[in-house]
Amino acid sequence: MHDSVFFEDQGIPTATVISTEFKRAAQADALGARDHQTVMVAHPIQPLTRDEVRALADKAYDEIVARLTGPDR
Repeated sequence: MHDSVFFEDQGIPTATVISTEFKRAAQADALGARDHQTVMVAHPIQPLTRDEVRALADKAYDEIVARLTGPDR
């Protein structure tokens, strides 16, 4: 989160990906970046197989690309 907020402040688009469990812990508010958006994926990730993690990534792909290349970029 720190790096994403830093890069966004520098005008470099980012797409922070976190699992739903960490939504509460996202520190954007504390970093003064209340509008910072994250891409959420299902939790937990640790017990997933490689193919299951790829499926999560595939599901989030369009949102990640939109955050990096959208019209507000």
